[in-house]
Amino acid sequence: MRRQLTPAALALVLLGAVACTAGEGGEEDPPPATADASACDAVLGDAGVAWLKDRTGGAARPEAGDDLDKARSLFHRQVKAWGPDDSGARTFLRADLCRATGGAGRFEVRYGPSYFPFDEPFDKASDVSPAQTVTEVNSDVRLVHGKDADGATRYRVYVRCKIAGTPAQQESEVPIEGLMTDTLTGDTDARVHLTRLLHSAKVVADAFDCVNEPVVPEEPPASPA
Repeated sequence: MRRQLTPAALALVLLGAVACTAGEGGEEDPPPATADASACDAVLGDAGVAWLKDRTGGAARPEAGDDLDKARSLFHRQVKAWGPDDSGARTFLRADLCRATGGAGRFEVRYGPSYFPFDEPFDKASDVSPAQTVTEVNSDVRLVHGKDADGATRYRVYVRCKIAGTPAQQESEVPIEGLMTDTLTGDTDARVHLTRLLHSAKVVADAFDCVNEPVVPEEPPASPA
């Protein structure tokens, strides 16, 4: 069953506003006393870290608010609480796996359960979002990118990830969503961003113990516009 979101809730989702992580009881976790870059290093890889530093003249200091273990736990807990008869707006939370700031710009990568089913028609304009460019990578992986209603370009990856013990079709109704926002590097090449995003998606999917074992390639199948 598809979740129906109000226009206001949909706008928040598309703009990536719901992005905090939460503790076991649903309360928001306090920020870590010392940011750990290890998750950021993992999801970007050596090439991604070098790209980020090169594009910022070495000024970027990648950090991570959450590690992969916490991201996995958060994802499992939320999808196991999901049911096919759920209705209304969902309040899934994302793990903050990489971020860097500089001046007025920011770069971040977040992962969590998707508000939208895997086959959502993102290439169709809605009341709150322009049409996005969709790249079908394979039967388990989709890439979506384009300008949101606020004018910022965002890059998303959706991965069917079946978690043991969840209802049928969970992997299609509540797939993994990865969200990359970049107003820091000045790089406008969509393929560069989507390649970095695919690397992160492979790392995350491997860490999340997807029983269907989705295949996440190293690069997009064709140069996105």
